[in-house]
Amino acid sequence: MVDAGDDDGERAERVSEPVLVAAGVADLVFSRVGGALRGARSLLARSDLAELARDGREELRQRGQLALQRYVAVPECHMEVLARRVAHRTGQSDG
Repeated sequence: MVDAGDDDGERAERVSEPVLVAAGVADLVFSRVGGALRGARSLLARSDLAELARDGREELRQRGQLALQRYVAVPECHMEVLARRVAHRTGQSDG
């Protein structure tokens, strides 16, 4: 007689690892969605919702600013570029 646990193990071995990982991620996401919906329902019952939304927006703005500073190359300041050009030209004309 074949044990039901053995059948599940054989099925899992036939499925490729990326499919299993994707299924695990999907299961995790769907389990989190239920919690998020419950949290949203309790959030709507708050009396300070407008203030909370302002605070949330400000926090997201600050997080976005930090993320851009961390991952995006910031161009040099225009005045610094001009100062380097002048210093380079001055150095060349003296030599």
